[in-house]
Amino acid sequence: MTAVKSRDAERFIAAPPEGVFLFLVFGSDAGMVRERALALVSKRVDDRRDPFQFVEMSGDGVASDPLALLDEANTTPLFGGRRAILVETGAKSVIPALTSLIGAPPAHCTVVLTAGALRRDAPLRKLVEGAKQGAAIECQPDAEADLQALIDRSLRDAGLVVSPEARSLLLGALGEDRLMSRAELEKLALYMHGREHVEAQDVEAIVAHASNIASDRMVTAAFAGAADIGAALDAYFAQDGDAQQLVIGALRYAVALHRARLAMEREGGRPDAGVSALMRAGFGFMHRALMDEQLKSWSSARLGALIEPLRAAQMRARANAGVAQMEAERALWNVARAARR
Repeated sequence: MTAVKSRDAERFIAAPPEGVFLFLVFGSDAGMVRERALALVSKRVDDRRDPFQFVEMSGDGVASDPLALLDEANTTPLFGGRRAILVETGAKSVIPALTSLIGAPPAHCTVVLTAGALRRDAPLRKLVEGAKQGAAIECQPDAEADLQALIDRSLRDAGLVVSPEARSLLLGALGEDRLMSRAELEKLALYMHGREHVEAQDVEAIVAHASNIASDRMVTAAFAGAADIGAALDAYFAQDGDAQQLVIGALRYAVALHRARLAMEREGGRPDAGVSALMRAGFGFMHRALMDEQLKSWSSARLGALIEPLRAAQMRARANAGVAQMEAERALWNVARAARR
């Protein structure tokens, strides 16, 4: 009868209790869910590449044939030892199969279930948390400190030193999915072969989503009321900047800043709540002072009034590529003027 919070998951997985055979790993970060599920498997078998020790089953398959899981869990390994089963749950309920399994626990088999985000009262979560030999492990997306540690550890292991600006770009581009973050960092390490110092331009050149940073910087400058927004737009389009990406970025940031401002207001005006919301939305490249300034200067009402005109501009730009640049320029000019009021 165990419920493990996301912050305690790594410690729990490092030494899972021997008395637990049924694990549910769930959460919105699919990469982290998969990574932690496989880490549990590795704790229970000698070699998860050995098909006699480890097998994966589909959740819908288990739901269609509940006895299949029971049979698989009670299969004796050909050369002795322990086994593990990983079940990726799907649309169909696996509860009948799990109920049978909990009623007759296997002697030498660990069963690990994976699922997306689950409410506290979700039947699957309630069943596993309530089982005497079960544990449900929550997976929340990496917090800023966790992501910083992942970046520093991955690049240090590759013999790389990352500049502060490059780290900020990585924080803004990564974090939605643990496995995708690792893959992007591995790709960056390969790109840096023969060089030691990672700079901002290296991140922008190779990391997915970081290519949006240039347009996002212009958007955040407009929301700060930049007086030179016209010159910045001219330079952006002179370098073949994407007009649709720019207007989409303006809409995305308006929505993110609006949500961040509402989060701050719910927390009694505490800036950290708004900053955390902006970080989660992918704007970690921004300096903290700029985040604080924009959260303070824009009210939720003013931001809410800005969203619909930006959405309309985005729709017009998408419908007619010929007017996309005009729509992007007009949208950012309007934002900058509104910010200066």
